[in-house]
Amino acid sequence: MPGGGIARRPLHVILLADCSGSMAGAKIQALNFAIGEMIQHFASWEREQEKRILIRAIAFADEPRWHIAEPRPASGMTWKALSVAPRARTNMGPAFRLVAEALAADEANRGLRPVLVLITDGLPTDDPASFEADLQALLCVPAGRDAMRIAVAIGNTAARSEALTRFIGNSNLPVLVAGDLDQISDQLHRASLWVTNPGSNSVGLPAAAQPPAGPVIRDISDVVF
Repeated sequence: MPGGGIARRPLHVILLADCSGSMAGAKIQALNFAIGEMIQHFASWEREQEKRILIRAIAFADEPRWHIAEPRPASGMTWKALSVAPRARTNMGPAFRLVAEALAADEANRGLRPVLVLITDGLPTDDPASFEADLQALLCVPAGRDAMRIAVAIGNTAARSEALTRFIGNSNLPVLVAGDLDQISDQLHRASLWVTNPGSNSVGLPAAAQPPAGPVIRDISDVVF
């Protein structure tokens, strides 16, 4: 930039975390730990690159709410633990609409394509028509349509959810399935590698956590959605 150094274009990452009643106990504890590790990975990458990673988070159950409303740099960030809403349902669609509103407001601040990471342990409890309308509201926003959309399923019930495949909308990115609590960290680490180094081999992850076959992608800005 004239009179200055190279601009560090921001990469916005928005986490959509299921905080319904079924996430109580060990699940939410494991998820909080895994997100903390994910942010540490982002912070290390951020320090090495001419880019910034800005984190926001939505907790959703009966209703969505901003857990982290203002974008915060990964470097130096301490994750604030999520809490479960007892006996709450998994109304997923309203969280999509909340993201859509945020991305539409960000349109003037152009940066790298955003990343949306959806994490859930169950099927959406939304009315199907409402879910569809909320998903389309997200996809109608250019940044929502072009975003890298990643879904992490905790357990087999969520893994069978067509809603997660619809959310991703990219046949090169499968749903990441955490079959047990330990695998939540594995799959969020895999997701972070897709974000920071999409062409990596994910060395050290279990065989089930290897990236899908496909063309080597050198940078998040090279991803075609």
